[in-house]
Parts: sequence; C-alpha cells; structure tokens
Amino acid sequence: MPIKRAQRTGKFAQIPNETLRDQNLTNSAYRLLMYMLSMSDDWIFRNSKIAKDFDKSERWVRKTLTELENAGYVKRKPIRNNLGQIVEWERIIYDSPEAQNTYPGER
Repeated sequence: MPIKRAQRTGKFAQIPNETLRDQNLTNSAYRLLMYMLSMSDDWIFRNSKIAKDFDKSERWVRKTLTELENAGYVKRKPIRNNLGQIVEWERIIYDSPEAQNTYPGER
C-alpha cells in the first residue's frame, strides 16, 4: 500500500521513528508528547494552557508530565535565586529518552 505525503515547506515537526513507535507510553502521554514536540523550541509550557488545549484538568497535565518524565522524555531543572533557593522549575522536553545524554551543555 503506497503512502502519499504532502509536500511541506514549513510548520511541521520532525520526530524520531522510535519515539513515534514507543509502545511504553499511554495514549495520553503519547498525545501530550506529540503536542509538545510540535511546538517551537522557545515555547513556554504552562500547565493551564496545556489543560485548556486538551480540555483536561491541570491534574491530568501534571500526571501525564510525570509519566513522560519517568519515561525520559521530560526533565525538570530547578531555577535558583542568588540565595540558592528554587524559585521555579524549567521543563526540558526531549524527542527521545536517549537524547538527554546527547545534547552538549546539558546536566
């Protein structure tokens, strides 16, 4: 069976096949991951915005993000003030679990 693909000139995401075929994710986690990977690199993640876009609760967003974190697709990095106190958390989204170890400057 042939596959017909539209010609794309912009506004599309490139996602590794192994990520697209990851059978270890629930449908919710898979859908959220595809949503996040489709955003621009400088997109700011807000649980409230994600919940609204999915017509879900922020609790659902937190639970699903935790699943993606456990699977290696999301990493939380603390942002500290000059006293060393955590003032917020930055989320880093990876297009594959192995990618956490391949980007320079990441810890």
